[in-house]
Amino acid sequence: MNIKDKLIHLLEGTGYTQKKVATKTGLSTAVISQYLKGVYNGNISNVESAIADFISREEERARRREVKESFVQTQLAGLALGLISNTHMDSDIGVIYGPAGMGKTMALKRYVEMNKGAILIEADPGYTAKVLLQELCARLGVKKNGNIHELSEECIQALTGTGWVVLVDEAELLPYRALEVLRRIHDRSGVAIVLAGMPRLLINLKGSRGEFAQLYSRVGMALDLEVHKGKSEIDDFNAILASLLPTHDGRNVISAQGVAEAFLKYSKGNYRRMFKLARGVVRASAIGNQGISVKLIETYAQMLIH
Repeated sequence: MNIKDKLIHLLEGTGYTQKKVATKTGLSTAVISQYLKGVYNGNISNVESAIADFISREEERARRREVKESFVQTQLAGLALGLISNTHMDSDIGVIYGPAGMGKTMALKRYVEMNKGAILIEADPGYTAKVLLQELCARLGVKKNGNIHELSEECIQALTGTGWVVLVDEAELLPYRALEVLRRIHDRSGVAIVLAGMPRLLINLKGSRGEFAQLYSRVGMALDLEVHKGKSEIDDFNAILASLLPTHDGRNVISAQGVAEAFLKYSKGNYRRMFKLARGVVRASAIGNQGISVKLIETYAQMLIH
């Protein structure tokens, strides 16, 4: 991409005007306009040098203001990690459930980072019992060809005596037969299993009429994140928000009046929505160095899907 194309991309993607570019580069608005139209008759090299320097500064500013999602040790995350750890040590079956955007995935990934004896499987709507077993076989490095019985035996043999834990995210997407396969692997190999997902996961484990009693009876502990969220909601929310927002003069932007409250209001306490809102607001705040304000948060929140 040449200098002219980069400038056009910047103008289209950030809301910068030719006047603002002129101010930032020390060139006149007329020069910027003529350059973009391809009719400038002056020293093109000098113009492109000034524009290239400006674009480089903007790219660096954008990199510094990129919001990255990372694990934050909140009280709710501590409860989730505690259940996983206890289930792992006891070679049991544990369940973590709650609405979307409450940090279930982050907690599972954090546990895997801290423990070599943990396998994380992220289910999707296409998972059948066989697909689940094939994925587990692949992660264990064993043969993944054969019928469900043969694949189960491969997993059982590979997991027996390891003391490992298998974590399954979005487990509410697993059909009953896949859940039953996991129970069977647990019973025969002694491997710990942690299932995490939406509230309907509990219904899937019990059966709509309680017909899956044998399956649910194996669950040692279950954590309802929604029940515990209110006990530390503000502290947890602010801790995660602080990790996403930049600092200014040594102070985190979250300390500015009304900022934390606005993020809480417009994200509705949902961590995933908060991340999307913070990412957009931080990027938008770089335009003209306008900074983060309650007004900007309100404006960007209107663009998020409710």
